[in-house]
Amino acid sequence: MTYAERVEQQREEARRELAAAEQELASGGEAARVRYARALHEADLAEARAQRHAREDWRHQHSWRLVAG
Repeated sequence: MTYAERVEQQREEARRELAAAEQELASGGEAARVRYARALHEADLAEARAQRHAREDWRHQHSWRLVAG
């Protein structure tokens, strides 16, 4: 599995966990609120990681274009 695939897999897992936490949030318990907060934080981190990887990949591709002519 490549790094890009792992990043995408982590992002999808974080989104699924966030969706599950949102459904549980309706119960109104303290544990549900904590799970939702953690899931939201993890989803934010996964999204930022995926965006950073996309930027780095784009920069890498364009830097090689300049060298290759």
